[in-house]
Amino acid sequence: MYFLRWLLFRRFRMAVELCHQAGKLLNHQKDQLSPGAVSELRDAIENLRGMMRLGSGREKLDEGITKLEQTGSRKLIPYRNPGIRENVEVLLFAVAIAMSIRTFFFQPMGIPTGSMQPTLYGITEGNLGQAESVPTGVSAWARRYLAGVSYHHLVSDGNWQLIEIKEPRKKFMFFYRQHLIFRDLGTNNEIVKDISPPMNTGKSMLGYGRAISNSLSEFVLNSHNNYVYKQGEDIIKMRRESGDHLLVDRLTYNFRKPNRGEIIVFETKTIDGIDQDLFYIKRLVGLPGETLRIGDDRHLVINGDPLDPTDHPFELVYSFDLGKEAEPARDSHFSGHVNQKAYEEYLDNQRNALAELNGINPDRIFFSRGTISQNFMDGTQEFVVPANRYMAMGDNTVSSKDSRDWGSLPGKNIFGKAAFIYWPFLGQEARNRSNRFGWAFQ
Repeated sequence: MYFLRWLLFRRFRMAVELCHQAGKLLNHQKDQLSPGAVSELRDAIENLRGMMRLGSGREKLDEGITKLEQTGSRKLIPYRNPGIRENVEVLLFAVAIAMSIRTFFFQPMGIPTGSMQPTLYGITEGNLGQAESVPTGVSAWARRYLAGVSYHHLVSDGNWQLIEIKEPRKKFMFFYRQHLIFRDLGTNNEIVKDISPPMNTGKSMLGYGRAISNSLSEFVLNSHNNYVYKQGEDIIKMRRESGDHLLVDRLTYNFRKPNRGEIIVFETKTIDGIDQDLFYIKRLVGLPGETLRIGDDRHLVINGDPLDPTDHPFELVYSFDLGKEAEPARDSHFSGHVNQKAYEEYLDNQRNALAELNGINPDRIFFSRGTISQNFMDGTQEFVVPANRYMAMGDNTVSSKDSRDWGSLPGKNIFGKAAFIYWPFLGQEARNRSNRFGWAFQ
């Protein structure tokens, strides 16, 4: 009945709001008021509330409203600019709610690297060919702010000498600005050009500017000082696609342990062999007490049993074909789990393919090899996950520094799990899904 009266009668709603506001002001000022004033105000508020509970008629309700208004005007201390005060209070309350959600429920985070591709994307970039056009106008705006794709085309208007590359600086949210400084050798004037990549990680874009004519290398670095760009020469002609931005679920792991196959976010502190005070995102593959081995066939073996891809789809890692032989595509980054032996084979295959494509001796092509799996050198080496620790790996198996290299991670370091992609809103050229926005990733 109370709710029905509130819904139907404006006078009743007015009385409810008056009691609420008077009670709030009384709570704010009760330490400044005399005991008599506090008692009188409380009596007036309770009197009006009693009338509302009893369903008093309009006349009685008006009497109670008038009495409370008169008592409040005599006893309460008026605020200066009450409208501004109210708006500030609402704003602060909204901020407090948002911070609480961020602290206890969902935290926004960006993915700068490619270690989880093709499940989750970091920043990717690529040179545009001579014949490819750069979008302009509304199309460029939509691609930039809705899909996270920015195009950069900078052409030298004269003989320009590069003299300085400024560090990228955040402009707004995901978007950065970077200044490139040139000297026109014809006029000796200094020229400042601006590029604004979304979600820049701090590295200069100029290093990705000039493509060479053969396929041995995708980019050439011309960011050194004193390099001269001739008139009409492309300084930069490229496309950059931003990494996925996620909401990380911070609540679930307060009630249960992480499960195999979940994409987890964890802090790097106390983990040897890894940059400290960062957040990493990987897939959880090994649980406490398990013995893991990565076969030379790139399958994960746990406690002596190969992981069944039908039960754990992440074992497919996008390239296993269950309709045929369960063998990964050897020319793919995303092809099961890679030990050091498989990594070396992958590099050899890539080098031989490039050599054949360009008709040159493979020995002329140098790959920086490094160590990707010191804990899994080949298919025979086993790793036991200690108690209260986990093993995590990236889906981009040949471009991820993970537990294969630095070992297990403490359970207490796990921050939460990937939950929702909130930006970009639209699909991007290099993504395997037309729409990245939403919950739809494994």
